[in-house]
Amino acid sequence: MNEKAINNIISEIAKKEGTEVKEVRKEMEKAIMAGYLNSNEKWNTVFNEDTIPSPEEFIIEIAKMMVII
Repeated sequence: MNEKAINNIISEIAKKEGTEVKEVRKEMEKAIMAGYLNSNEKWNTVFNEDTIPSPEEFIIEIAKMMVII
């Protein structure tokens, strides 16, 4: 999965929700920050300590985890 595909997905979410892409990204960034602030060993394993991923980076890493399972 590449960033272009992820941006298309984010655009589709915005369209489905009747909002703008920047609003979807903003909400994703808030959720990622909440995860970071409440991080545990699993977060540090996936994203490294003190790393706050972009929405694209987050989706890519989670997708990789889903493939492994």
